[in-house]
Amino acid sequence: MMEFAVPEPEVSALSEPEGEGNKSSSNLDFADAFARLNFGTTTTRASDSSGQEHERHLPDAAVRSIANYLVQGEPPGHALIHLLAFCGVCRQWRSVGREVNPGVCIGFDVLENTFCAQSSIQRFRRRTTAQKEDVFCAAAKLLIGYTEVCFSGEAVSDRLVEAVAQRVGAKLVKVKLHNTKQVTDVALCALVRSAPLLECFAAEDLDRVAGKFLVPLMEDCTSLATAHVANIPSLNWALCKQSSANWGRKCLTKLVVRTVGLDESFGGIIAKLGHLTDIELDGPAVNIKAGALHCPSLSRVSYLVGRKSDLDEALAALMSIKELKQLELIVRNFVLTADELRVIGMLPVADLRLDSYVYKQQPTLSRSSYSHVDNEGVKALVDGICTRWCSHNNAGKTYNTDMCPMKLSLCGATALTHDAVSALLRLPVLTELDIGGCCRITAMDKMRLVAKVKAGREMLESGRRPQVRMNSRFPGLLL
Repeated sequence: MMEFAVPEPEVSALSEPEGEGNKSSSNLDFADAFARLNFGTTTTRASDSSGQEHERHLPDAAVRSIANYLVQGEPPGHALIHLLAFCGVCRQWRSVGREVNPGVCIGFDVLENTFCAQSSIQRFRRRTTAQKEDVFCAAAKLLIGYTEVCFSGEAVSDRLVEAVAQRVGAKLVKVKLHNTKQVTDVALCALVRSAPLLECFAAEDLDRVAGKFLVPLMEDCTSLATAHVANIPSLNWALCKQSSANWGRKCLTKLVVRTVGLDESFGGIIAKLGHLTDIELDGPAVNIKAGALHCPSLSRVSYLVGRKSDLDEALAALMSIKELKQLELIVRNFVLTADELRVIGMLPVADLRLDSYVYKQQPTLSRSSYSHVDNEGVKALVDGICTRWCSHNNAGKTYNTDMCPMKLSLCGATALTHDAVSALLRLPVLTELDIGGCCRITAMDKMRLVAKVKAGREMLESGRRPQVRMNSRFPGLLL
């Protein structure tokens, strides 16, 4: 990556490039957001035959190519720093580099959790929160053209979000906020109201947000296709529920709402989102029933379940979703019984994930004392899958790859041993298996599972069909 490290100029406020009337001013007069980071503003000069100095310029196309190269493959936060460093070289580079290609995501990120050996990134990390906020606000006033933006960290403030809304809000199509503790509803309302073309909105871990932004988000952003709101326990849906009565047709196809205070009345909002194909939620299972009733195209459901009573109600609702192809159940604080897993196995899904909430929170931390699935449960799950697959074939229906789970996940099931592996080997077809956190499965058994997955993939690629063998005790098949 190209770096610009030249003498540090005086600090000045970031603004628009100078007009023709300001060309006689000093080269240090134009804004340099990275003055504190030792990015300079010196300009190479040459003398002509009359002895007068003039600035050397590259063709604008060449400068633009350099700017594009700087941000290729870079994370959004790094791209912002590289562009600001680029704009700090000279007036021409600033004028050209401030316009970002629409496909580049700009990240106002404090970069605390990312590693980078580049000196520009390291110098930025050493700045105080106030200094980082000043840099961000200066960048928000300078850069234009981008359509994707993400905010992360304590240096993100209402002032910054409002500056971005004013500068590029009309062109934004994708917005993400993560762990922005200082942002409030005032700034979010300004942002979503300024972005009528918004297609994707995501907000996580916002402490000072009450939910007022939800109304303009759903009413004004008519092109919104993905809404992701998570880890905001103080969120209040009352205003959104009241306004939903006046909603027109919505384009929303994916909705993620977790740890945001859902109650049984949230189904009224789901009822207005008839085009949903993907939903992730927690809370009362009655909301899944609302999705089954009002969203005929629903094909993926991810449900964080913390009570057995909710699971029973959810399974009944899932059985009525005709287009269901992917199911994820994240189990929290209880163990799935054999009867429940047998019912889950009867669901006609191609991708089945039964993961532990504990594992999802900390995948690298093994908790062998807790397991949401045991060996008997896996046997019941496989029996349910095989029985459903056999009955499907006996009914004379055409073979379809969606008849059984091609992909299966049992992450965090620490109690699984050789018996569970033997049961998994009876599955009709298996093309992907995730057993992260299953610490008691031996290396030899893992090799057997790898061979099973490989055989399933090869069979599908060759177009061969598995042959059914009926067995009252062990329903399954022979390849």
